[in-house]
Amino acid sequence: MSIKERVQEEMKKAMKVKDPTRLGCLRLAKGALTLKEKETPDALTYETAVAVLRTEVRKRRESIDIFREHGKDAEAAAAEEEIRILEEFLPKQLSPEDLEAKVRAYLEEHPEITHPGKLTGALKKELGDLADGKLLNETCKRVLGA
Repeated sequence: MSIKERVQEEMKKAMKVKDPTRLGCLRLAKGALTLKEKETPDALTYETAVAVLRTEVRKRRESIDIFREHGKDAEAAAAEEEIRILEEFLPKQLSPEDLEAKVRAYLEEHPEITHPGKLTGALKKELGDLADGKLLNETCKRVLGA
């Protein structure tokens, strides 16, 4: 079952249990997936669907920061709930501790890398969807002391 089909099934369940927050979030996700599907001439691939949902999560994380700056905690909490819902459809990410262990192990194998950007790029290729790019970059900077 594709991600879009799973989203559709979860929308039906949310309608049955009358969960407006979940339903609204899933509708937005389905809309984003449908838009991407219309943009690409080929069928919506798993990787593309994951990228679309990651973009939606990233938008909400940015919104949370803005909401907190302006003291809108209720809106920030709603965005956090939407992130939790969207992450159900994404592959599991490494925990910050596991990610730091991977970064340190990679540095032991490649001690010549001293720039956080180069380290982040190399690890992103290796880890793929297992790590969020922003968290990976922050971890690389912290480990390198940059």
